[in-house]
Amino acid sequence: MRPRGPRRGETVTATWGAWWGGGSSWPLRSSGGAPVGQCTDAEIAVSQAQPSVDPAKVEQFAQLLAKCQRRVFLYVLTLVHRAADAEEILQETNLVLWRKFDEYRPGTSFERWACRIAYFEVMKFRQRQSRAERLFSDEFIEALAAESEASESALDARRTALADCLKKLREADRALVLARYRAGATTRSVAEALGRSIQGTRRALHRIRMALLSCIERTLAAEERA
Repeated sequence: MRPRGPRRGETVTATWGAWWGGGSSWPLRSSGGAPVGQCTDAEIAVSQAQPSVDPAKVEQFAQLLAKCQRRVFLYVLTLVHRAADAEEILQETNLVLWRKFDEYRPGTSFERWACRIAYFEVMKFRQRQSRAERLFSDEFIEALAAESEASESALDARRTALADCLKKLREADRALVLARYRAGATTRSVAEALGRSIQGTRRALHRIRMALLSCIERTLAAEERA
């Protein structure tokens, strides 16, 4: 028997996987990362989807959504400036994301797609407000959204360039820099693990960083000229 979804007002104690009958341990959480205390319309709608829905699709959606929730919340917050309003818009955005998930193109940025949908949800929210409740004009909101999207695009470009430039490093250099930036690693711990001096390791890392920076700048400049 398929488990029912939570009802409004119930404390969320189950996980996504329990509601869907899958194996995911992705709990419904607020944008700040803490488990939510009460179920929202968006969470109820998704948890009570039709039994015929592909569990793999649900799992994929859950993973993509979990990775970008905080980013989408902060994006919305920059546009509405009230945390309670941002939370409400985020939940509505999640519902729309699920309904339109078939329109998402795998391999593209789910976060960027989610933020774009969130923007339209912000505008719908503003339409429901009285003029007195609106802190900013629609034109100002559009400008804020455009600036945020431009910043995210620039960051994505640098991430892509960094990944490409890492591949161009000599194997030993790539292994060294990746070891240094592994969680919990320090220059000292890496040097000791490799049997190298700390100063020598520090100089090597500096050289590699400079090479990566130069490669990234060249890559971005070439893309701008293309």
